[in-house]
Amino acid sequence: MKIVNTIILSAVLGLSAMAQETVINKENTNKIDTVKQKVDAKPFYQGEILELSNAGGYTYILVQEKKQNNDKNELKSFWIAVTLTEAKVGDYIRFQKELVMKNFKSKLLKKTFEEVMFASNLEYRVSK
Repeated sequence: MKIVNTIILSAVLGLSAMAQETVINKENTNKIDTVKQKVDAKPFYQGEILELSNAGGYTYILVQEKKQNNDKNELKSFWIAVTLTEAKVGDYIRFQKELVMKNFKSKLLKKTFEEVMFASNLEYRVSK
């Protein structure tokens, strides 16, 4: 199971912001055009690190995100997983969502996450 999760995560994190596809030109079937199409830009999430653990080449981070709803600040906490990082508790980070898994079991941490977001493009020690 760990190998399958690693393969899935590696494939997801390997995605780029540009996808490339081959299109056959209908007017001249001997000619093949390469077309680049832009993939929808993913929004950044951000928050403060409350807790983190390293296991199996990944860092699992409990993030507290501050959302503003109707002029009220609402705090939301959730887990993310990224490739190993040197970020520390208290750092303010930003990242992009790649994949969300429910009831994810980490054998190395001996923990089941109700929900974990696998993320990419982690930046830490960023300004709030």
